[in-house]
Amino acid sequence: MNAVVLVILVPFLTAIGTALLHDRPRAESALNAVSCLGLTAFVFWLLAKVDADGPQVSMMGGYAAPYGIAFVADRLSCIMLCLSMAVASVVALYVPSTVTPLQQAHFFHPLFQVLLLGVNWSFITGDLFNLFVSYEVMLIGSYGVMMCGSSRQQVRQTLTYVAINLLGGALFVVGLGLVYSIVGTLNMADIAVVTSRLSGPRAGMLTAASMVLLAVFALKAGAFPLFFWLPDSYPIVPLGVNGFFAGLLTKVGIYSLLRVFVMTFRQPGNEFALGILLVASAFTMVVGVLGALCQWEIRRVLSWHIVSQVGYMVMGIGLAADAGIATAAIAATIFYVVHHIVVKASLFLVGGIAEEISGSGRLKEMGGVALAAPGAAVLFFVAALSLAGMPPFSGFLAKLVLVRTALQGSHFWIVAAAVATSFLTLLSMMKIWSHAFWGGWHDAPPRPLWRRMAAPASVLVAATVVLGLWAQPFLRLASDAAKGVVDPVDYVHAVLGPEARLATRAEVARLEPVTFAAEDRP
Repeated sequence: MNAVVLVILVPFLTAIGTALLHDRPRAESALNAVSCLGLTAFVFWLLAKVDADGPQVSMMGGYAAPYGIAFVADRLSCIMLCLSMAVASVVALYVPSTVTPLQQAHFFHPLFQVLLLGVNWSFITGDLFNLFVSYEVMLIGSYGVMMCGSSRQQVRQTLTYVAINLLGGALFVVGLGLVYSIVGTLNMADIAVVTSRLSGPRAGMLTAASMVLLAVFALKAGAFPLFFWLPDSYPIVPLGVNGFFAGLLTKVGIYSLLRVFVMTFRQPGNEFALGILLVASAFTMVVGVLGALCQWEIRRVLSWHIVSQVGYMVMGIGLAADAGIATAAIAATIFYVVHHIVVKASLFLVGGIAEEISGSGRLKEMGGVALAAPGAAVLFFVAALSLAGMPPFSGFLAKLVLVRTALQGSHFWIVAAAVATSFLTLLSMMKIWSHAFWGGWHDAPPRPLWRRMAAPASVLVAATVVLGLWAQPFLRLASDAAKGVVDPVDYVHAVLGPEARLATRAEVARLEPVTFAAEDRP
């Protein structure tokens, strides 16, 4: 067993430790924060090692791939792990100021670590069945966190969230069964080898079966038309943790789309699925931002913006159907994911500060936050401009790279949708600013907790400035990660050995267009 497994072993042990410290709230909160900070340092070290030495693989039980359980850390998974742990650390430092005794009594910290365990597991798993298992672990943690200190509204929305995800889980199992019946394996590297040699009817069967998984991942990502659960579910998450939900949970779906539909499924006809995603991305952007414009509660505005911003990421994945711009499109998507996780988490955390100061989350009942807490107002202003894509922040560069890639592929219609959404995003952010931060006068003195809440949030806001002003190292890393997804030779060799080889399209064209079966794979 190598060090890769620590990214799931540490949250597992921390969940047990915090549960044992249940009657000592300060020690429980301290263990939660120390564990997150320590694991954050480890995953950044792991990213540096993977960037220098290539993918790192751990096989459980001593069984070789494709039969053993594989945990694989490549550049893409390490980037996601770094984001996951960085945001988790910020949240762990933020929530002691907001978690209530009732939430503490309902095992808030252990449930948060279970949620983190599922998220990290999804990023390093090397086979589709364990991706399903990681989803279920993640959802168990998210159900518990959403119900902590439950009100009637929390119970109602959590039950809706549970029902939707139970349906998604059932579809996931059906999709896995269909894929296994066609290719005879669920190991991602092995599927990539097999599907690179598929042709004829069997390739068409796999493309049809993959539509089930496409629906599952689009549901998890909150893409059109499967986003309906998100705007009502995220606002009821406990303050602070909604930053982790908003930043990371939908990105697990985006990561799955990248890993499965760009790297793993390589059969002729897979471009059809990517084309569907490109069309869906336009609707996701436009519907999400229009929904945000109609809201008058700060958390709901930001929740609808999760939907609209997911559209940009799905847009990049859809552009990968064009082989000429595939690597650039995936690199743009990865950079956009990094930007959005940082900015969206910071907006929810700063929005929580505004609620703490105003005593309300309704825009018409707020006002004067900029006068009461100018530091918090500056944090929100920077993050809001970045979300809207204003220079010099990370949002501008992330959207610029995506738009430029789409223009290179002559996809002008999706560029029009992206630019229009960006202007409407700025309009909705200005609505929050004018009502909550600028408008009115707040007579009551600010609650003292907001200063302790602002320090962790300022770390994420600073990150969006760094990403915008010193973007070259991050773009280089995103480009290298994209190359590993579009042409996963290193990934396949690390998991299956150097004898495994992906077939080229020219080799597939020479195959008889009939019967390449799973048992015929090399």
